Amino acid sequence: MKRATVVVALLVAVGVGLAASGFFAGAGDEAPPPTVEEPEPSGVDEASLIAVAGDYRLWPYTSRSTSVEGRTLAINVLFHADAEATRRAIEGRSGTDWEETEPAEAAATADAEQVQAIVERDWADAHSSDRYSYVEGPDGGVWLEETFELHDGAYLGVRDHLRAYESPDGAYTAVQAHEEYYDWFRLRHTVPGIDDPAVRLEDEFIHGAVDAEVSREYRGIDGGWSDGWVSVIELASLATLSGALLRRRTRAAALELAHRARREAGRHADAAVLGVALAAVIVGVRAAGVALETAYPGVGPKLIAAPLYLVIAVGIPALVVAHSPESEPSAALLGVVVGLGAGFVIDFAALGVAVPPGLLVHRVALLAALGVVAVGRAAADRPVLAAGLAAWVVGLALPLADVI
Repeated sequence: MKRATVVVALLVAVGVGLAASGFFAGAGDEAPPPTVEEPEPSGVDEASLIAVAGDYRLWPYTSRSTSVEGRTLAINVLFHADAEATRRAIEGRSGTDWEETEPAEAAATADAEQVQAIVERDWADAHSSDRYSYVEGPDGGVWLEETFELHDGAYLGVRDHLRAYESPDGAYTAVQAHEEYYDWFRLRHTVPGIDDPAVRLEDEFIHGAVDAEVSREYRGIDGGWSDGWVSVIELASLATLSGALLRRRTRAAALELAHRARREAGRHADAAVLGVALAAVIVGVRAAGVALETAYPGVGPKLIAAPLYLVIAVGIPALVVAHSPESEPSAALLGVVVGLGAGFVIDFAALGVAVPPGLLVHRVALLAALGVVAVGRAAADRPVLAAGLAAWVVGLALPLADVI
């Protein structure tokens, strides 16, 4: 295949990929596209309220504002206990630590003091972007602020995040549990789902030492990523949990991909080195972010993320431009696509999250853009090089502009 054909195909892939990424936009945000018609802005739909315990019925969602228009994620765990008892039951376990994070600009920040590894559970108190829920009782309805928040993991890695809302009469505590990971190209958290963290929290009570009854109830909740089911936990005592299960995410897929990338690049040492370097940059940025966050808990994660993002945005294309001339165009293309692609996959595999489709397509588009850069540089073709760099810049700008 002629070089021009390859370049054209890659540029088409960039365009199609970025367009498709925009089509999937919002897949990783807290507010997925609504699956049912939203309630009227004037108030909460009476039919959407559910009875839990006591005198207050619950609107089983969280909202960005004191309005149904700001609806985000669905409530997925219910504790038949007040907030203090619920929090003590969650925190009072050996093997895990819940810690506190301070408020930050438009998202949660982390103050992780004992993060042992990016893939291990490490719970912390959390104060993040304001989210509200709604209850309705004998004296009317009231919008609730979070009674407490907890998170497990690192801000710049992956974590489970819990928001808890105590009913005014203390009869129950509603919890919204979701998983989120920091995406280096969006410079904010992406939420891949809410089911797994609810199951993990539920399992800790099933297998722990707290005297509790755990069940599932179908409440027919529509939207907010809910499948209609909620986990219901009735606390009978506040004994501490023992033998808490540490969550271990598999690295087998990442290791296999790394070995395969090494074998494929064996014929071209320069391209192989370039590919390994690109993968190391992606994985290294994640590891450095978590390490710095742990070492300097008083520094906001955004301040740590800013220079590390420049390593990705500027350092990666600079690395390709600097080393591609030492390889054949086809070898440079292979090294870039396999190496950077391996870095993306290793990063996601280490986080152990389900990546939204739009972000997968976006990463493919970035691979194509950087592949054009490599081909243009290795072939000393300045127009092709410029086209590749322009595509890379567009690929970085779209997620920052919240298009993806």
